[in-house]
Amino acid sequence: MTSFGRVVDRDPMVKQPAAALAERVAAEFAELVEALDAGMYRGATLYHLRLLAGAWIMAREGAVPRATAEVFEEALAWRFEPVRKGSRVLAQRLTALANGEFERDTRL
Repeated sequence: MTSFGRVVDRDPMVKQPAAALAERVAAEFAELVEALDAGMYRGATLYHLRLLAGAWIMAREGAVPRATAEVFEEALAWRFEPVRKGSRVLAQRLTALANGEFERDTRL
């Protein structure tokens, strides 16, 4: 995943939105992120979420096949789930946000 991380980081139009998506999901599930980082290494969860977000952004732009993002989603769940049960929700939430599959709050 490290080489893909370099691809995501190379383009600011991918890097910055990917970081924002990852940070949003991490903020929504802060306790879970903390537990995962304790089981892996500090910053691991945010790093992997950022890569998944980058994969979805690039897939929507046609830069990589959609299957690449789908595989990243499964890989993330596979990586996180043994460390903390129920952590698959992070990948699923990020995917939903990246693909616009959520209800918007229009009360603003």
